[in-house]
Amino acid sequence: MAEKRVAEEGRFAGLALTEEELVARVAWCYYHDGLTQNDIGERLGLPRLKISRLLEKGRQSGVIRVQINSRYEGCLALETELQQRFGLKLARVLPALNTPPMSVRLGIGAAQSLMGVLEPGQLLAVGFGETTMSCIQHLSGFISSQQVRLVTLSGGVGPYMTGIGQLDAACSISMIPAPLRVSSAEVAGILKRESSVRDVILAATAADVAVVGIGSVNQRRDATILRSGYISEGEQLMFARKGAVGDILGYFLNANGERVEELEIHRELLGVTLDELAQLPTIVGVAGGEEKADAIYAALNGRRINGLVTEETTARAVLALAK
Repeated sequence: MAEKRVAEEGRFAGLALTEEELVARVAWCYYHDGLTQNDIGERLGLPRLKISRLLEKGRQSGVIRVQINSRYEGCLALETELQQRFGLKLARVLPALNTPPMSVRLGIGAAQSLMGVLEPGQLLAVGFGETTMSCIQHLSGFISSQQVRLVTLSGGVGPYMTGIGQLDAACSISMIPAPLRVSSAEVAGILKRESSVRDVILAATAADVAVVGIGSVNQRRDATILRSGYISEGEQLMFARKGAVGDILGYFLNANGERVEELEIHRELLGVTLDELAQLPTIVGVAGGEEKADAIYAALNGRRINGLVTEETTARAVLALAK
């Protein structure tokens, strides 16, 4: 009933308020006066949870309509389009700016996004790469305060240490004590049977959230996997000729997001496989740059990730590929 009294929910100036009026007063205090939900609760004699519910009811009913007048509005529209087009759990699109370096900006954006996803004590699995390590660096305080545990998704201790090495010593970290890639499939098979390797990989397959970088063959010498020495320029060219557009955790994907067949590197990797990664509930890809658009689209198209942090120009290029 529109005129139903809700005196038991709060009083203002000694008068019982209808629910509609209560929603309006809460909205005014929150959006116009800039009061916190706790402040409003104290003023109206309501618990904070009730204030939150009234604000949500106001938004759903149309009493509250938020208009965004910002140069970032286009980014918000791109986030919505990405989520709807690819069925993503989350999308974060940063404005296109030249400074600071993109890997740093994306790392900050990814860290902020993960703070909204991770619960205290959960297990976060991390892929190698500059952007993911930037994310971990900017997530450091949150990891410590929320007792989030970390586990690596692949081998490659050196590349991981740029981020993980700066965390508080009290942080719980499990690392695969091996390279990302070894000399042969036989060596990989032997190492995977070692308990120190097997147990970390097994832990990674039980993570609550994963964050991974997305490499692109279009990056050529700038590709992290090449600069880290895990593939040669000749191999990169050969992978491209076989249809590879990018990689996740060293596994190369074609334009449809399918793993490129008959690549020996896939048998020489130490870490979680793409099929195992796909079983995790939340997989956030972090990547940007127009040269990575093909690779990001492949990861999205193949459902290799269900979350994305990128920047505006890249997002537009990815969505153009989807049309």
